[in-house]
Amino acid sequence: MNYQPTIIWEKGSAYDLFISLTILHQPEEYGLRPYWAAGVRSRIPMPLRDTLENFQKFIPVPLSFIYDLPEPKNACAVLAALKSLPPEERLLALTFGSKNDENTEVNKQFLLSLEGKQRLTAGIEAEIKDHLLSASRATKPAIRALFEAWANRTQFGEDLLAALEAYVTNFFEEEEVRILPAQTRALEEVQALANQKDMTSVLEELSAGVRIETISNVDNLIIAPSFWGAPFVFVDRLSEDTGIIVFGDRPAGTTLVPGDLVPDELLNALKALADPTRLRILRYLVERPLTPSELAKVLRLRPPTVIHHIHNLRLAGLVQVTISPKSERRYALRRHGVNVTIERLQTFLSGD
Repeated sequence: MNYQPTIIWEKGSAYDLFISLTILHQPEEYGLRPYWAAGVRSRIPMPLRDTLENFQKFIPVPLSFIYDLPEPKNACAVLAALKSLPPEERLLALTFGSKNDENTEVNKQFLLSLEGKQRLTAGIEAEIKDHLLSASRATKPAIRALFEAWANRTQFGEDLLAALEAYVTNFFEEEEVRILPAQTRALEEVQALANQKDMTSVLEELSAGVRIETISNVDNLIIAPSFWGAPFVFVDRLSEDTGIIVFGDRPAGTTLVPGDLVPDELLNALKALADPTRLRILRYLVERPLTPSELAKVLRLRPPTVIHHIHNLRLAGLVQVTISPKSERRYALRRHGVNVTIERLQTFLSGD
């Protein structure tokens, strides 16, 4: 398919500020050393650390909020924007940004109705689970964290700003200096790529094998790089005709943990391949694309177990995934990822 929307090129370290928080609180999901992530989190004073942890449970990367920031879209811009808002409006801004469709308005009114409530009822829990959190995020702790934040949204707004200020001061301010040159290079490379290929091919390459059908029919597509996000993509639909994709991209051989010798992408790939079940999955995916439930059937494993293995293969860039509008995921072998892994290992062993 020759998909050619109007491209809006975007850059800003504010994307990495929130993506880094997501990854630091779910390090194993993103292939980051847990002990190092814990060390970074420990730099934040304990009460504020708890606020950031709860924030991460129910708010994904706030792409709409970040896109609306003034230039330069950096950590200072994030803090200034939140400071300019009354504390009770900060959760609204981070959750919805400037979205104003009918579904957004319904969700806003429901969340605002939680203010002052003392008890999380079964009805409130069901509403949150069905309409406000994705299936992967709708855990009991996430539902509880969301309810408590909105029930006390003024206090949470004050605590969250203080927590973000502490995070920037104690970690991200220095990290921002490291990632900005890499963002500039990544944006230049993807702009050159877009001049050579159709956008469907470009997006699959940027995301290491993700075909996102849910966003393939927008007229305007905002594209921004992220140092921390590799090899994942972060996607949202800002309006009926405008989507945004933040793609992970780090220079080859660069790690999230400064000073590490072994590149993240090589280590994650070797870990993924060092498992017989994952090798069997790749073997089945050579024949035809399969869903997790179809793989579970042929492997005689529980679907959650299969999803865990597929996630590791996806983290390593070894499988291609197509995400349909109904959120169905179908996986195929990504031969390019296998070849790149072999090349990376040879490069590492040669000392280049």
